[in-house]
Amino acid sequence: MRKISLYLNMSLDGVISDPDKWMSFSDEILEESLEAYDQSGAILVGSKTYPFLAEYWQQAEQSSDSALERSFAKKINDIRKIVISQSPVELTWKNSEQLTITDWASFPQEIEKLRQSDGKTISVESGLKTWQLFLENALFDELRIVIHPVIVGQGDKLFSEDISTLNLNLVNSKVHKNGVISLTYQRIEAE
Repeated sequence: MRKISLYLNMSLDGVISDPDKWMSFSDEILEESLEAYDQSGAILVGSKTYPFLAEYWQQAEQSSDSALERSFAKKINDIRKIVISQSPVELTWKNSEQLTITDWASFPQEIEKLRQSDGKTISVESGLKTWQLFLENALFDELRIVIHPVIVGQGDKLFSEDISTLNLNLVNSKVHKNGVISLTYQRIEAE
């Protein structure tokens, strides 16, 4: 059975929307992400975020001034990408495929099928609704949150009232030089 890891960036006040406006990126964070991708066999993204990620990382592999970012771009461009959507998505990024969800009630069953397939960890990389569906259905093994030292005030927050109590165990933490904190939690199965 494959492990499912939710990976996201968040402001100190819990905002996850528009990270390009507040996120503090660094080589240290890229290196950490590259290490995590060594354990990943696929990334799963929401259909609304997919085009932006595809455009940025495909260009960054050739045009970034940072050798480290070019290496990261190559890694993410080469990895299998699963786009979750209810309607057809134009797949423009190499190694992309669509996971069509006929209705959101079938979401847990489709993810369980994916989880039962052979391969390394599936990293759920983007989309507020996507992350919330994984949380609401407790369909993850690991939660990796990168908290940025900024209070955004306005924006979409990850945790909603639809999420039931989930017990987590902190398995790793790191404070980066720029004040960003990376936290990795494992979900504790309810008994």
